[in-house]
Amino acid sequence: MLEEWKEIYRYREFLKNNVSKDLRTRYKGSFFGFLWTFFNPLLMLLVYSTLFSLIIKMPVDNYPIFLFCTLLSWNFFSSAVQSSSSIIVSSGNLIKKVYFPHEILPISVVSGGLINYLYGLIILIPALSVFGYYPNLNYLWLPIIIVIQFILTLALSFFVSAVTVYFRDLEHMLNIFLMALLYLTPVLYPQSMIPDKYQWLFNWNPMAILVTSYRQVFYYNESPNLFQLMILGGLAIILLLISHLYFMKVKGKFNEEI
Repeated sequence: MLEEWKEIYRYREFLKNNVSKDLRTRYKGSFFGFLWTFFNPLLMLLVYSTLFSLIIKMPVDNYPIFLFCTLLSWNFFSSAVQSSSSIIVSSGNLIKKVYFPHEILPISVVSGGLINYLYGLIILIPALSVFGYYPNLNYLWLPIIIVIQFILTLALSFFVSAVTVYFRDLEHMLNIFLMALLYLTPVLYPQSMIPDKYQWLFNWNPMAILVTSYRQVFYYNESPNLFQLMILGGLAIILLLISHLYFMKVKGKFNEEI
């Protein structure tokens, strides 16, 4: 496995070009172009804020800010996993014509999602300041949270990108799974609203730990639960190793299947 990662590093320029190409072509032909990187989360924020502030009446102060703190990170996770499910199949012509480590494809998708998330912070942090949630020393925990999310997302992306080559229905099933996971993760509501007898479900939900950590830093101005983060970080690394081993095992037959 170490040799595989060394080879990926040798193709780092190819990876950079792939990420750059994805970012350039994502909104190619649209009127607003790259600005959709900012418009998409803002429009989602507007829809959810209207629904939960005016109609359902979520009992949370500054609900749009409360939501925005976690919506960006959720979008990063869900869009990267969903896009990864089809990346091998959609890149069939490239795989057949050019040799490169196939791992670069899901890595480029997750890296592009990370860059989009970081661009989103350009909107989030000033918005927080406008509402009185100023940057503080707890922001120093953000790199750790982001790295853990990147590793976890990459682990899932390796797995779904490889499985979809042999089981194409997974791409469509992921839409349902991610929608269900959204409502099982405290993105749209505080975890305190969950009945005590169901709290254990959320304590075992990796994304619940991550979005709660973001909210603790951005919204509550406090440090995240470091014990939970370290456990999750270790689990994410183990999942990455396992999913990469599976990817390595099956990638030799990609040419035959696509």
